Amino acid sequence: MREYGVVSPQFWIDHSLREWKVPEIKGRLKFKIPSHAALRDFVFHRDGNKCVRCGSDERLVADHKISRKNGGSHHPDNLQTLCMKCNARKVSTEDKKFPERADRG
Repeated sequence: MREYGVVSPQFWIDHSLREWKVPEIKGRLKFKIPSHAALRDFVFHRDGNKCVRCGSDERLVADHKISRKNGGSHHPDNLQTLCMKCNARKVSTEDKKFPERADRG
């Protein structure tokens, strides 16, 4: 169950104990930016460099549990490691659940 009204911290600490600011951009993470790359690396490390759904270690992506379209943030608590296949399945399932949201660009 989602906890509405809960504010995530503005900083997060990686596995090397470095403190980073949570990206507040509206669009996609840009992995050329060191803090964005560190966020992806942290999520992969936290999840054991494997897809949290099927356990695959190939073609991994950092996926938002609550999508950006639905108000999710770039905070590590809202990110998970998925393989491309599981991510594609999740996207198609989400689009079926919320067809009116899929039409938004």
